[in-house]
Amino acid sequence: MKISLVKNTKAVLYGYSTEGITLVNTMLKNEPFMIVDENTRFANSYEKNATNTSFNSDIIDLIPADITINGASFIFFGPKLKVVSDWPFITFHLKYVAGNINKGQHFINLLPVEIGKNEQMVEIIEAVSGLRAGKDFGFHYFPVGSPSVLASSFEGKKESWMGQTSDLNRAEERFLLDALDAFTEKFRKVWLKGKAQIFYSYYVKGYYTLSLIPNSFGKNSPLSGLSKIYMKSAEDFALVILDKIKERVKSLSIKPTKASVYIVWDIDTYEMLGESEYFRAKLIEKLNEFFSQTKLLSIERLESYILNYQLTKEELLLICDEIFENRIKDKVDAQKIIRATV
Repeated sequence: MKISLVKNTKAVLYGYSTEGITLVNTMLKNEPFMIVDENTRFANSYEKNATNTSFNSDIIDLIPADITINGASFIFFGPKLKVVSDWPFITFHLKYVAGNINKGQHFINLLPVEIGKNEQMVEIIEAVSGLRAGKDFGFHYFPVGSPSVLASSFEGKKESWMGQTSDLNRAEERFLLDALDAFTEKFRKVWLKGKAQIFYSYYVKGYYTLSLIPNSFGKNSPLSGLSKIYMKSAEDFALVILDKIKERVKSLSIKPTKASVYIVWDIDTYEMLGESEYFRAKLIEKLNEFFSQTKLLSIERLESYILNYQLTKEELLLICDEIFENRIKDKVDAQKIIRATV
């Protein structure tokens, strides 16, 4: 492993994530930048031709994260989260980054947060660094799901990429309301297209952001009520799927203790908000309580398995994404396929 002490770089992304790379490329127009692995706290160069599955193979050199952060003009903050807003986790990484911030730098928060949390982040950075937001460094809010920077606290010359407002609370409010609108519109379009059933992989997208609404607008507000209904249904989805599998197992005269369920659900393990990874793990956990064997199959492994082997009487496929169903529906007995839909 080569350790470099090269200091100067235009931008650094703190946290390996697909969404983070997309947002940085959007703002920097695909210029090279550095990525910090928040677990190892080493940075490596990123070129646009790298992909989210080839971070390791695209390592040019490794640089200690503190040196990289200290020398960057732009610091994009987006450590990989779990499905719920883990504030202690966020502040743990924030304090590390804040300890390496200098005058003249721009800190860009990529994490969707509850109303008021950006201001708390500013307070933490100021306390750790001894610098003042707006005057000594720029603080900007560019959350995953937003097409542009929403808010900027900066007293210097305004750049075209900066947010149109300095009101962080207002930007947080607007983002959450837009997210709720986008979520309902997404399902409205699905329904109008005649798809009365929605696959699990599609359904859980948006869970993280909507989970921020109750604490932002008040637990008893109508907006919170809407988000809670969705959150509860997403959490209970595994039970709906379990009932479907039980019915199929019964109709095929398979003993639950003998049944093997193969879950076909490929996810992006570099997803910043971790919704898919969280819900897939919960689904596996629930199914393991009832069936003898639950395994994950990628679409490539599944197609290879189908081509080379015949599914036994006890083996069933649980399809969690429409794209997989389209690729195998004519290759497998329909009775062996269970659609993870609601």
